[in-house]
Amino acid sequence: MSPALLVVVIIVVAMVWLIARLANQNAALQALDRRERAELMHLRALVDDLKETAWDHRELDSPLSTIIIDKIRTHERQQRPGRELGP
Repeated sequence: MSPALLVVVIIVVAMVWLIARLANQNAALQALDRRERAELMHLRALVDDLKETAWDHRELDSPLSTIIIDKIRTHERQQRPGRELGP
């Protein structure tokens, strides 16, 4: 085998390995993104539920319910302008 052909074979093998590695990393990142999106949806649902619970039980501790609801609304305004939730 000539030295030039050996260099070409080494380069081709290295490129195939690099492409396979990058494809594998991309698949892992997409799976992580799906898990992170699912967790984010669950956390948003939890915050929505806490907000609703504070509103529904405001007669038990009105000042605390008001503080919780105001904190959530303030955060929503700062993080997601135009997307404020119910009560």
